[in-house]
Amino acid sequence: MQVKNKWLLGMVVCCLMALSTSLCFAQQQASRKLTAEQMAQRALDFQEVQNLMSRHEYYHTLGKNKEELLDIWVTKSPYTETAKFSMNPGSMIGMKSIMYQYGEFHETSNKIELELLSKVRSDIANVPENLGVGQLMLHNLTTGCIEVAGDGKTAKGMWYSPGAMASVDPVTGKPQQVWMWERYAADFVKEDGQWKIWHLLICTDFGGDWPKKAEGGPGATTVGNEATFAGPPPQIAAIQPKLDVYNDNYKEYSPTKVPQNVPRPPEPYYTFSETFSY
Repeated sequence: MQVKNKWLLGMVVCCLMALSTSLCFAQQQASRKLTAEQMAQRALDFQEVQNLMSRHEYYHTLGKNKEELLDIWVTKSPYTETAKFSMNPGSMIGMKSIMYQYGEFHETSNKIELELLSKVRSDIANVPENLGVGQLMLHNLTTGCIEVAGDGKTAKGMWYSPGAMASVDPVTGKPQQVWMWERYAADFVKEDGQWKIWHLLICTDFGGDWPKKAEGGPGATTVGNEATFAGPPPQIAAIQPKLDVYNDNYKEYSPTKVPQNVPRPPEPYYTFSETFSY
């Protein structure tokens, strides 16, 4: 009888604990219901996040990488230390590294390319106003999926980005071009009332000649049988910085690749600790 009473007492305690947990969860959920004013703010945040990513695209088209980093990326600790710019093979970590690789090295590359171009193209002079000459980088944003945190402090977004790139080969002086199909995924944080890019992941599905890719080839960019998009010249390849982390973030298209939910679209969340990071 005594054992049975202990067993019943244990069951009652377990039930009370479960009920208490359920009530606590329900109270938390109720406290998270948004007011009309908060919902209006979230709608405004949604549009501001979309505009922020559009500004990234316009900066990129102009080749204004340093200006972009200074204007629309995080500027305050601890976000500057944990900022991340990732691509298929790996990531740049921290604003110092991102500024050097995406900003300063980009400027250095443009200077080297212009010097080389001026030697093979008489119509291109090696003068500062010609930096970035012949470059065309078009990246569109489509199929947007944005989630603003319930606490309004962070946001997440994902887009498809069909685009095209063109430039002039600094070694041969010939035009070259490539189609690009990519996915963008980003985390944003609000600094002093302004949305900033915190993490950016660019996943390239393919960049190059589609028929060659579909046949299982290496995806060399070609027109007919002529290769049209060379890699960087030796002068640039020799000084190109390495990524901070190499971890195969994403694998480009191949005939043997199964479609994957990577990166996965953002999901509703209240605060950043409840969700995943891009």
